[in-house]
Amino acid sequence: MLKIQYKRKENELDTELLELTGKVLMSNPDINTLWNIRREIFLHIRKDYSEEDLTKMYDDELSITQYCLKKNPKSYCAWHQRMWVLTTRSDPDWKNELDLCNTYLKLDERNFHTWNYRRFVVSQCKPPLQDEFDYTTEKLLDNFSNYSAWHYRSKMLLQLYPDVEGGRPIQDIHHKHELKMVINAAFTDPDDTSAWFYQRWLLGAVKTSINLVACAVSESKITVAFSKPVSLGYVQSSTQIFINNNVLNGEWISCCGYQYDSLWILKQKVDLMGDMDIKAEYEDENKERIVIKCMKYKEKMYIGKGKISFENKYSQPVVEELNDQLKSCRQLLALEPDNKWTLLTTTVFLHCIDAKLNHKETINNLEILKKLDHQRAGYYSDLISKWCIEEQLPIDYCLNSMVFKVKTSDKITCLPHLQYYSFCEEVDLSDQNLCSNVLPSLILLQHCKILILRNNKLVTLKGFPNIDLEKLDIQGNDGINVEELKQFKQDHKFVTIF
Repeated sequence: MLKIQYKRKENELDTELLELTGKVLMSNPDINTLWNIRREIFLHIRKDYSEEDLTKMYDDELSITQYCLKKNPKSYCAWHQRMWVLTTRSDPDWKNELDLCNTYLKLDERNFHTWNYRRFVVSQCKPPLQDEFDYTTEKLLDNFSNYSAWHYRSKMLLQLYPDVEGGRPIQDIHHKHELKMVINAAFTDPDDTSAWFYQRWLLGAVKTSINLVACAVSESKITVAFSKPVSLGYVQSSTQIFINNNVLNGEWISCCGYQYDSLWILKQKVDLMGDMDIKAEYEDENKERIVIKCMKYKEKMYIGKGKISFENKYSQPVVEELNDQLKSCRQLLALEPDNKWTLLTTTVFLHCIDAKLNHKETINNLEILKKLDHQRAGYYSDLISKWCIEEQLPIDYCLNSMVFKVKTSDKITCLPHLQYYSFCEEVDLSDQNLCSNVLPSLILLQHCKILILRNNKLVTLKGFPNIDLEKLDIQGNDGINVEELKQFKQDHKFVTIF
């Protein structure tokens, strides 16, 4: 190693250095610096070599990487070197590489390094996609417990069978087939996680839409909230605010400072004297213009609300398949009531089929899961919070109120869909289980004047956003340091802090 370092320092990039680094790497293929040196040597000497000599050198390098991979099939460095050689030489043999992948995956069918390399090779030689898809089927039938094969399959499924006419990610017949295949895998070994994860991905492979859900116009600030984060380009091209049929021009600013955001602010001051006709227009995914009329909630404050939909838009054949699989899950659950994956899948099925009708049962199941799988209790608590807020939101949107108060019987642990309440002037989050990590998300409450965080689990106020509050109530959060609270009050003199 000392000699290698000396020669490199002296810029002696020759065949002797190539031989020295090769010997060390065959003993330990994971010294990335040595592979870097070998690439430097190749680039330095190739101008003095004929094409025939270079071909032999590249072949020898592939042989070294193959030897190293036999020693350690999960060597990142050796796999990367092999990729570099093949993309650098002028005559790569991609068929040979694909055969090599087949051989390695026979030896270890779950080696994700080989699967990753296979995707690289396929991207270069582009064999028929159906052949690759069939290959994953073959490997999964050999062993369902193969994360990499399921993952690779998901990527090809969207390319092979998109629902062009219906606009869905996957054609119904293939969506149903995959759901059948994965439930068979899950029932073969209910404790194996790979099939369950693929199933969750399939359940998420549905048609989604982006909607403008709230618009608030005051003299000092104009905000629009979307159901999902959107880019600046999307807002600029699809969204307009009209006052008395005159379009407002101004600069759109991300509320959170992200490239994609769910709440955008239009930097434009307006004079709201008397009653005015204010509306927001945006273009949906079908290129139709949707108009949201803003109503006068108080003097110089107009609010418009869009439609709310958290339902999964499955086709009827897929819903029928989900109902059949729900029955199977219930049967398996009767035999193994403590199997967390079966209970979680039953819960997800219930939510996907009809979230409103099955709300009570899904929440009860998640409470059971918190006890069965206590290490992931936080995840289940957050899911309860999300589904409970989704249950409350449509009710709140029917009221002409600028107050948001959590009305769920279960205490929430996170703040999902907060952009839907961005127009509220009073937000009551008291008596919940909110921790300090939710504080940065409060920046979405751009029109909030009174914020109540009493009796939560805050231990610090670091990350509290710069919003124009008049009153802040943080009583009952005994974990907050007295000195920090004193400094916080000094930094926020505009806020009445309790």
